Amino acid sequence: MDARFTPEGDTGEGLRVIVRPNRTLTLRGMTALFAVLTVVVLTIGIGFTLAGAWPVLPFVGLEAVVVGAVLYRLFRHADDHEQIMVDRERVTVIRWRGRREQRDEFQRYWTKVVLERHRGWYPSQLKVGSHGRFVVIAADVNEKERESLSAALNDFFQKKG
Repeated sequence: MDARFTPEGDTGEGLRVIVRPNRTLTLRGMTALFAVLTVVVLTIGIGFTLAGAWPVLPFVGLEAVVVGAVLYRLFRHADDHEQIMVDRERVTVIRWRGRREQRDEFQRYWTKVVLERHRGWYPSQLKVGSHGRFVVIAADVNEKERESLSAALNDFFQKKG
């Protein structure tokens, strides 16, 4: 998670937070992973085919296709992130998912930050909004970072109210 405070206008301070999940696998890494897994699986499949178990080969192809599809999906969502901008009058939440951008705006005075905790293994949800309309933010980060962002946003709203 990347948080930066930036001045907004002449009369006050604003806040700009970029929430970006940890993505360590680059395009080159995804390509190498796919190539290595495909070579290993094809080698095993060809070995079984030479041993007389030819029905294994279609499943090897299916496995390569599934792994390729999963890596393609990861690649398409590698740049997913959220940006929360607070100025004197508005709170703007911009979420990028795949190639789509979704923008929500709220009046700053009425905006609330709510961290809903769930029981058991289910993760909490951090929501920002007002007047019964809330958007979930920081869903792709771990619990500790979500709590940290919640505390930072609540502190900012209480100080700058």
